[in-house]
Amino acid sequence: MKNIVQRVHTIVLILFALLTLFAGCKSKKHVMEKPDHLINRITLVNILAESYIIESYLQLSPVDSVPKDEMARRYYKDLFDRYKITNEQFESSIAYYISEEKSAEKLLNDASALIVSKKSDLIDTTGLNLPY
Repeated sequence: MKNIVQRVHTIVLILFALLTLFAGCKSKKHVMEKPDHLINRITLVNILAESYIIESYLQLSPVDSVPKDEMARRYYKDLFDRYKITNEQFESSIAYYISEEKSAEKLLNDASALIVSKKSDLIDTTGLNLPY
């Protein structure tokens, strides 16, 4: 399970780096074969936004709290269970959507907009003035 959490952490970080790169570069279209059990794009956008929030929370959590790898395992297990997906589905769906430039750019833009929306909703409902 520890390896899966580390792989998910790595995938999320690589995904955002790749999506940023795709958003700024023009390249040839390359669409890979559609994987079995592809996660639909809207669901994947939600999962990516929640993954980003999980990663942010883990980075900001106190050092003396529960070990970060244990917290990450719990959060990602909960996330994947709620969406009824596996790590393999997540990885293959990400690879499929980012294999084509426009799809990757749209995925990044939609996930970013959702993250901003969730932040705004949190501020509106709690009155918090978050520093980020």
